[in-house]
Amino acid sequence: MKPIRSGLCPFPLVLLLAACSSAPPYAALPIEDDAEATANVVVADSSLLDVVRIGRTGVERVAGSNQLKVMVPIRNIDDEPILVLVQTSFLDGQKNAIGDDTNQQIKLISPGSTLPVIVLSRTDFAQDWIMRISWNK
Repeated sequence: MKPIRSGLCPFPLVLLLAACSSAPPYAALPIEDDAEATANVVVADSSLLDVVRIGRTGVERVAGSNQLKVMVPIRNIDDEPILVLVQTSFLDGQKNAIGDDTNQQIKLISPGSTLPVIVLSRTDFAQDWIMRISWNK
């Protein structure tokens, strides 16, 4: 018997390559080339990844309440203003959600400008955080 040759041999290879490609959300890119990237800020769309950069984040505890305060500089590197939605979720020490999320905040960032986004946890249970940036559509 003759073995059956399928013309679809490349198809599984294409599927495998597609599965390995990067999918949203994307880790935000740093403003400065020498700055370390933060995994705490993610961008929901690849086209937005092309126009925003993230500065050095600041994280501290608020004296008295022990709430977690996060400051993230977001820069628009495009030549047009952008309108984005920013939402932060606060997490426990094992990166589990604790139900402490900010509302989605609309931010207008002018071309070449850097906007500091400052968020505060509601309670002192927060140990970690993640910030999501998406287009305001």
